[in-house]
Amino acid sequence: MTEREFKLLLNANALKNIQVHYAVMAHGYMIVADGKPLETSKRETREFKTLDTAAKFLFKIGVADFAVKLKTSVG
Repeated sequence: MTEREFKLLLNANALKNIQVHYAVMAHGYMIVADGKPLETSKRETREFKTLDTAAKFLFKIGVADFAVKLKTSVG
């Protein structure tokens, strides 16, 4: 979902679960809302270099409660 779609769903209180995942391949972080990653306008997964930048982005658009998932696979 793009940032625009994310904001629309957020304003409609339609998002139940927002997480910041560590993206091993990108050596950074990505935001996942209800199982869908936040994407750029080109439909590529938006990546954040640090957990702090991802958190600041979420805070800026009005998200104060989210989970952080550092390990995305079992085992």
